[in-house]
Amino acid sequence: MALRKNFPKDKFQILDPAIRWFPTDEDLRKEGYEKLLPPFVPELRERVAEWRKNNYEGASETSKALLNWWFKETTKI
Repeated sequence: MALRKNFPKDKFQILDPAIRWFPTDEDLRKEGYEKLLPPFVPELRERVAEWRKNNYEGASETSKALLNWWFKETTKI
């Protein structure tokens, strides 16, 4: 599997849009990573990352509270 060197080991960590796992070898990463994704996926990842940075602007207070609890609180189940 092709994992970047700085790929997080924590399966719950929110990934930066530039850090992605994909099922291929290093040669394809260098030459054709974009061909593995539908055209809108990289843009969507960037927009979601920006939305998270802006504290989920436009979401209801309930949704914001849930998103912050899921992704920012250190909770153990």
